[in-house]
Amino acid sequence: MEGEISEIQEKLETITEEGTIYPTQKDGNVKWYVWKNGRREYLSKKNDKEIKNLVNKKYLELYLKDTINELRLLETNRKARKKYKTDYAQKMLKQKHYSSILLAVDKKENEETNEETNEKTQAPNPEALKFYTKMGIIVRSKSEVIIATALYDNNINFEYEKPIKISNGIYYPDFTVEKKNGDIILWEHLGLIDNPDYRNKAYRKILKYNENGYYQGKNLILTYETAESPLDPMDVEYEIEKMCR
Repeated sequence: MEGEISEIQEKLETITEEGTIYPTQKDGNVKWYVWKNGRREYLSKKNDKEIKNLVNKKYLELYLKDTINELRLLETNRKARKKYKTDYAQKMLKQKHYSSILLAVDKKENEETNEETNEKTQAPNPEALKFYTKMGIIVRSKSEVIIATALYDNNINFEYEKPIKISNGIYYPDFTVEKKNGDIILWEHLGLIDNPDYRNKAYRKILKYNENGYYQGKNLILTYETAESPLDPMDVEYEIEKMCR
């Protein structure tokens, strides 16, 4: 993760534009401003390159902050996790005026994105199901055994990798929980969150959930682990008590 922090810092050094960008919206129209040297400056459409660079700069700064806090998570004890856990960059992506720039891709990148989406929306490979649970469900990891067992022991109604329609594709959340009142909760366990490629794909998937009305803390549960910080069963019990009753 230290290497990823250095990589983000190097990218930031390539952006020469100064100041902090922010948008204003009125009647659906977005105007961009930059705050620098103690004053606000308007950026017109002629400043398109500067706008894009400043938006990317802002995102990288927030992503760097998230990554540093994630590193702190790994280095501190469980009681301090809530203090350091942040998702500033993800919140920025939820705002359309930012995401339209950050997620803009050319034709080639769009084709690559479509290929990734197709991979995600295909039915999961059954040969990857290797871990047996006491209730007879076969899952993909030891951590998923912990989650499935905890749900079962708490008499929570759930299905494993139940297909759901998200936008134009079919997705397979790790667990789909049905509460007693009929509400549906999706549960994704992110088991390789210290892998940059995995984390970026996970962020895009979570963003897709958000676009379709699934939000963490409301009807979406996200649990995490890394090679050095495995899933804590107490965290699983906490999520069940908070979200699944």
